[in-house]
Amino acid sequence: MRWSLGVTSDMIVMISGAQQKNIDRRIIGVIEAAPYLGQNPRASQRISVYVNGTIQCESALSRPGLIAFFIPDEALGQPISISLDHPDALSPAAAGQVEDRRRLAFACRRLHIWSVARYPQSTQPSLCPVLGTPAELLSAFESLGDNCEFGIAQRLSGCEPLGLLRFTATPLPSLIDLLLHEGGGIGDPTTIELDLRGEPQEYILTEKRYNLTYHTFIYADQMPAARVRHRESQKLTLLRRRMLDDLKSARRIYVVKHNVALREEDVISLFLLLRHYGANRLLYVAPAEIDNPPGSVELLMPGLARGYIDRFAPYDNAADVSLECWLAICRQAERLLAGDTPC
Repeated sequence: MRWSLGVTSDMIVMISGAQQKNIDRRIIGVIEAAPYLGQNPRASQRISVYVNGTIQCESALSRPGLIAFFIPDEALGQPISISLDHPDALSPAAAGQVEDRRRLAFACRRLHIWSVARYPQSTQPSLCPVLGTPAELLSAFESLGDNCEFGIAQRLSGCEPLGLLRFTATPLPSLIDLLLHEGGGIGDPTTIELDLRGEPQEYILTEKRYNLTYHTFIYADQMPAARVRHRESQKLTLLRRRMLDDLKSARRIYVVKHNVALREEDVISLFLLLRHYGANRLLYVAPAEIDNPPGSVELLMPGLARGYIDRFAPYDNAADVSLECWLAICRQAERLLAGDTPC
């Protein structure tokens, strides 16, 4: 691990012949990095990535995460200059910690270079009958966030699988941090914060280590807060262990969505992080487009698919689920990611 010092960092990268310019492939870079925040846990560090002088990515990290960017075709076939601008670099001395006057920005663990498909393989909505019941179909999937919409779709389909993030508000940076650290610390009672909301009043839990929030479905007249905290601590510990077992066995298809489309680079970096655990598959769901109608699914790379939905539930009403479209997407994704031949 190396610290980026000052407000700029530079590196030269040589790409192997197998990953050089290919009409069917694109090259993506992913940097594993952790920002230096001094004594301010709410701070963040901004970063811009340039490839041969052309900006490719602007981001900010307030926790360990991944910085993903495409490498342009014209940069391939020669030494590649990657420059990082990090204007918020801070010295530990200025933060009042130790007598270290170096201006620290990011602790960079490694740079990954990956080749991904340029022209995804697509499937259109199918008229084939559903393979199994809706409950059986959606039981093969597990939600990674960003809210409880897919978890509610599973409930409406008649299945209730256990899942750490099934009913959890999970910002993408929090998800990346959790996966980078294998969920370490989840279940510690000191990181659990409980609030009463709604009428009747329900306990809403915030897990402060990873900034996760979820419904407990426990109400104030059912249980005192101390008992809820103990119960949820045990549940989180159990679900973390189950999540790690599932990731290592790669027996589920993971689902991530966001009401505003995510950058493709960020989705790919999440997928590659899942692949650190095992041969995991990821379905990313985005708003439908003219060329990608509701219910269609495309294969971005082996194990990674993007599905298109007619509409997401509003964040303030996650129960307003477009269930038939979710079922169509999952039906197509199961076939595509399993390598099944459509009927």
